[in-house]
Amino acid sequence: MGDEKHPNMEDQLLTRNERVLDLYDAKSSDLPDEEEESLLPILNSLEESEERYKEIDLIAEGGEKRVTRVHDHRLNRQIAMARAIKAKNRQDQEQFLREAQLEANLAHPNIVPVHNMGIDPEGVPFFTMELIPGDSLKTVIKELREGNEEYVRRYPLSVLLHLFLKICDAIAYAHSRNVLHLDIKPDNIRVGEFGEVFICDWGLARILYSDMTTTDTGTLDGDILNDMTQTGMLKGTPGFMAPEQTRSQGDKIFQTDIYAMGALLYNILTYELPVSGNSANELIENTKAGKIIPPHSRRKGAKIPRGLATVSIKAMALDPSDRYPSVVELRAEITRYLNGLPTQAERAGIGTRLSLLIKRHNQYAALLIFSLLLLAAVISVNMVKLNRQKAAAVSARVQAEKNFRLYREQQDEVAKLGIELSDTTHFTAQSGDYSKAREMIRALEIALDKNPEPQKRNDLLVKKGTAHFVLQEFNAASECFEESKPSKPIDLDSWQLSKKYATLKPNDRRMLSLQQATELVEETMSLNKAINYFYYYYIMRKPSPTPEAYLPLAMAMLDKVNRINPTTSKHPMKLEKRPNGHHLDLTGSSYQIFSLSGIGLLRINILEPLEPYSMDISNLPLLTLAEFKGLHVKELNMTGVKTSRRRILIKQLEEMGVQRVIMTTGDYPDDIVDELRSKIEIIDSESSSR
Repeated sequence: MGDEKHPNMEDQLLTRNERVLDLYDAKSSDLPDEEEESLLPILNSLEESEERYKEIDLIAEGGEKRVTRVHDHRLNRQIAMARAIKAKNRQDQEQFLREAQLEANLAHPNIVPVHNMGIDPEGVPFFTMELIPGDSLKTVIKELREGNEEYVRRYPLSVLLHLFLKICDAIAYAHSRNVLHLDIKPDNIRVGEFGEVFICDWGLARILYSDMTTTDTGTLDGDILNDMTQTGMLKGTPGFMAPEQTRSQGDKIFQTDIYAMGALLYNILTYELPVSGNSANELIENTKAGKIIPPHSRRKGAKIPRGLATVSIKAMALDPSDRYPSVVELRAEITRYLNGLPTQAERAGIGTRLSLLIKRHNQYAALLIFSLLLLAAVISVNMVKLNRQKAAAVSARVQAEKNFRLYREQQDEVAKLGIELSDTTHFTAQSGDYSKAREMIRALEIALDKNPEPQKRNDLLVKKGTAHFVLQEFNAASECFEESKPSKPIDLDSWQLSKKYATLKPNDRRMLSLQQATELVEETMSLNKAINYFYYYYIMRKPSPTPEAYLPLAMAMLDKVNRINPTTSKHPMKLEKRPNGHHLDLTGSSYQIFSLSGIGLLRINILEPLEPYSMDISNLPLLTLAEFKGLHVKELNMTGVKTSRRRILIKQLEEMGVQRVIMTTGDYPDDIVDELRSKIEIIDSESSSR
């Protein structure tokens, strides 16, 4: 009945729908050309005929390749580019590209990743890789040999040994892929600014053929990637080459790389090569003869641990069968030393073992010594009380047996640990360094794909959850924690924070605001590595805010570092903008620590983003200005500050860039004040107050 009243209603509705659809179907081509092009900057950059890479400066140049810093205008980042130097014919060019393809197929956190390879407009082959700021290990060892105080402070033996462990991890991984490096030396190892370690230059690498057949697409093909020109030719670095590598027809096996690792450890301990020679030929002849100079003779007066010296000597045995069977076992030796245990290579006697045992169990050792002294006192005071003497002797014997039993149990634990350390994924799970969190996540995912036992799987999930947490990927972190059900308070804290902030920030790719980041830091139970790395990544990724906007986050971090309750403390720290820049007033504050340690090998100064031009630290209870390292301050008021290491005060002020300082000159020796006056404007606070 309604249709009879409105016979044309359906036609009218269809016409209206078509008009509405026409509005939504309007094409972008209706926009002006210039406006449409401005909306497509990335696509336009890919369509431009401009060369993709633009050279910035030279990084290094060797006999085979030239490495430069370049800008990739497509991805808008700086990377390193290696270009062939001596590739005059197609065979040489092929060999250069073999190195790039081989290195690109070795995916490990301690091997430099290759991004791209190709032929440039001039017909020269190239490949690009990650740009690694920092020094080569060769530079580090050179500065240590020359006594550079900064390098001596940054690279004690324990730090160098942990770098060596990472090198072992990379070579063990390469060996698991049947790849030999054949040119392991300090010059081919990069040490990054944040404790990263990368092995470079795989130009001499060789793939060992395996009798096992496989359909794995990731298997490296030695027929394609091996250097066909190596047969009958001598290649390597004298001093680090194994004896069999110095012979043109010598077999290259895993122990060939293990020899180079031993030479590298020797170089770390002594700062010198393991063999002597005035020429390359003499070095090679001494290598063939096995004339290794004892480490203690190479660096007289230095305390070179005997356990490590014997490890390096065993790794460089003349007969490959006398060396370590694998890099994993060499790594386990270094781990034993770092854990206070004797290495197997040194064949420690009972005296050495007991000495190390006492260091590990000093409380039990103190108890044993006290018992022996008490026994001696009883014997000397009352010789006639034989029963007491026997009782004391029995007591001492029981204690000695108990300590020895503890020692044997420790040995059993170490043996078990050695087996676990043979698994490369276990090394990743034990690492507490999240400075390469993204790479750690990839390594942990590979380990989880291998279906490890339940306890190890939970440990790996906790590590992965923490890595996502420091990158602000709270949803991914919550999933890992939910599956692993951690029990440690620190991990539980990270779990609870992840669940909360996953709700506040559902998109893991977005970042927290400054206010949210400040609240997260304030809500943590206590300062821990996860919060340190969260802060580090936040500052690295967040576009630089104004100093005033950054101030609350800085104070929250300082409260955690200095263990101050923010609900009861007053914040006397003030930031004031002046004509010359920002003035930071710390007078009367309770803060004594201003930097974070444990970020790789670096210390991060919390105050740095405040960009203070001038600073007042009057009467702070500071023993040194080292806590302000990393700041650049032109004017400093340090009235009433008495540093304990006064001789390095001048150097610390110069590193901070201080041009004018207000101080109580009477607190320092006259010669230091006079030397300061020759370099910096000094105002005596006592004179000015009169």
